[in-house]
Amino acid sequence: MTLFKQIALIISIFLLVILMTVLTLNFMSANQAVQERLYSDAKNTATSLSLSLGTVNGDIAIMSTMINANFDSGNYLGISLVDTEDAIIYERKSETKSIDVPDWFLNIAKITAPVASANVSAGWSQVGILHVQSDTSYAYTQLYTIFKDLLVSFSLLALIGLSILSLLLAAVLKPLKRVQEQAEAVARNEFILQSSENIPHTKEFRDVVLGMNAMVKKVQAMFNKGNEELKRQKELEYIDPTTKLKNRKYLIDKLPEYLKIDASSKGGINMLIALGGVIQANEKIGHTAVDALFVDIANIFQAHASNYENFIVSRINATEFSILLPECSGEDALELAEGIFDAVNLSILACGLDIHETFLSIGLYEYNYEQTIAQLFTFSDNALSKAKLEKSHIHLEKANDTTEVMGKNAWREIINEALLTNRFHFVSWKAVDTKKRKIAHKVLSLILQTNKGKTYSYGQFMGPANQIGLSTSIYANVMHMMFKTPNIKLKNSLCSIRLSLEYLDSHETYKDLSQLLKEYAAKLPFRLIIEIPDKLARKNSELLKLYKILFEKYNIDTGIYEFIGESGDYQYLQELRPAYIKGETSYFLTQNSQTLSALRLITDTLGISLIATSVMDTNTLRELQMKDIHIIQGKATEMIELS
Repeated sequence: MTLFKQIALIISIFLLVILMTVLTLNFMSANQAVQERLYSDAKNTATSLSLSLGTVNGDIAIMSTMINANFDSGNYLGISLVDTEDAIIYERKSETKSIDVPDWFLNIAKITAPVASANVSAGWSQVGILHVQSDTSYAYTQLYTIFKDLLVSFSLLALIGLSILSLLLAAVLKPLKRVQEQAEAVARNEFILQSSENIPHTKEFRDVVLGMNAMVKKVQAMFNKGNEELKRQKELEYIDPTTKLKNRKYLIDKLPEYLKIDASSKGGINMLIALGGVIQANEKIGHTAVDALFVDIANIFQAHASNYENFIVSRINATEFSILLPECSGEDALELAEGIFDAVNLSILACGLDIHETFLSIGLYEYNYEQTIAQLFTFSDNALSKAKLEKSHIHLEKANDTTEVMGKNAWREIINEALLTNRFHFVSWKAVDTKKRKIAHKVLSLILQTNKGKTYSYGQFMGPANQIGLSTSIYANVMHMMFKTPNIKLKNSLCSIRLSLEYLDSHETYKDLSQLLKEYAAKLPFRLIIEIPDKLARKNSELLKLYKILFEKYNIDTGIYEFIGESGDYQYLQELRPAYIKGETSYFLTQNSQTLSALRLITDTLGISLIATSVMDTNTLRELQMKDIHIIQGKATEMIELS
């Protein structure tokens, strides 16, 4: 129960008790007044009538007539005249009358009509004693009317009083409501400061608000410090200081995004470029001029590669560069290399150098998404070595063709049939907290089972699905399957599902998910985390903000995968507030302590967990634990004994 309700309840009860007490006292007073009025009326009647009776010299007939006249003109229970020996001379009693008041009122309002008496004398001799008792039915009616009036008036007073009380409490506790909202925001890792206009005047509330503001400022300052430090470390870790290109480390951390089973591109060209004769150039024109030449060369590389989406231009070492061009064919790459070669030669000549002494060698390797990083670098180095021996200084090396078990048409037929007949099924893996020795959450993956009993793993079918443009249809299909026919075996567990950039980066997907969640989210038997790629999270687009609002509405958490810390600013983490960040093991192991400390400062401030993926053995696990990374995915989870 809220403080407002508690205070309102206590004061309301107190107010109602007071009003009921006053009502009761007023009613008792009215009851007493009515009874006194009954006696007063009876006494007055007895006195006046006894005087009248005394004038008739004991004539009983006349006295009877006078008593009847008074009885009929008033409200009396009875009038009796008795002699000195209590013998009744004449008596008149009222017949039983129905009283127009409820029975419960008769039970609580007991009215006793007192008997008033007066002597009746004829001269000096006493005729008898007159007894008069007023009728209570009229008194009950009057008292009931008074009771109703009191009840109505006090009900109105209570209603007005409680309304005023509610308004006063709302006004007094309004600052507390803002403090509550601020505290709830802190619990959600949001930083809200109350402006000076909202600082309450009540000392206790003022102290609380100022204390909350101070705490939020400190947390915000910690986040900002971590943000600035991580940006600085990113510059040191990923940016070549001379050319401002990405460096070798960035390329290595980024390549897993291109060399994976569900990569958006099937392959492309890695262009490895070496500048020969740098030592002689330094001697001839000086280091400053050579550095300026490198900047010109870097600009040439950027300009020529910009026609390809998701390209990466990086400086591998002092004299070698890499240009990664997804979805680039060998023929286009040769044409591009010739253009780069000619443009760089012009820059070399402009510096006063001889292109026969200072020259480029360009090795082109046509890779595919199935290869490893080591294979990519090995074959690219081999292509560069051959380029140095050729007269044109350009050489194209193609990857060994792998025997394709099935062509695109065969895969298209299998996947389309699976979509029509709902042949996709979930399997789950574990993300394990090695420190607490328990499952952090279950990771949902997919398998495809054909109607002939053949089973394909995610790694087998998703690559071909990407190449034939069916991956988005698969994700849409499995999301409908998850919500419409959820797996009961996952009941009460926490599960995550990874969605691709191509699927999420669409307004149609947002509309479809909105309708799906509206109809089925409440019936989902397990808690869900939807993982989005860091590339989409960094965009911080309006569509992403819509997803955030949508997921929060239905109590669905978000996670980030493929994180390598390449953003120019990490405010998007504060705005998105994911439950965790997932990165490749190689990323965490290659970061220096300053970078990880800065990242930890940000994630700890926002309550974000760090999860390492592809952890394959216990040695790697120990290295991660030394870097304070305790939640893992991969084969190593099978080696951990859970509590």
